[in-house]
Amino acid sequence: MTETTENRSPAQHAVADHLRLLTTGRLDAWAELYTADATFTFPFAPAGMASELHGREALITHMRNFVATFDVQAVNLRYIATTSPQIAVALWTLDGTATPTGKHFHQDCFGIVQTDADGLITRYDDYWNPLAAVEALTTSDPEATGTVGVAGSFGS
Repeated sequence: MTETTENRSPAQHAVADHLRLLTTGRLDAWAELYTADATFTFPFAPAGMASELHGREALITHMRNFVATFDVQAVNLRYIATTSPQIAVALWTLDGTATPTGKHFHQDCFGIVQTDADGLITRYDDYWNPLAAVEALTTSDPEATGTVGVAGSFGS
């Protein structure tokens, strides 16, 4: 990631840790960033994919598929100022490879994160473009069925 740690709010620290741990596949440590009853939303989720998850266990199950499907780095992390240290609005880019197809994956992302007084994530609204994932997961092999599957790759 390309941002610095100086003067980050607790919510901004949570976003940076979320990206660092998720993109390195450290799901157990990643899950500890969330409250036990955290909510994670995907407002632009395609049909067949969960649009809202509740609880740490649901988050782990869902994201296990993400780390198995995409080998990515989070780059160009930046924040939009908020009036609350418990809310972060962040933008970043995921860049890497869709493992099932070997195709390049590039995704500009936007997230809104809310934390509690201890800095744990209580709500994460993940705005991403599912078409980028569909493109990266679509195989060019004429013998294949067409798409490895966004819903299958991310869980449902």
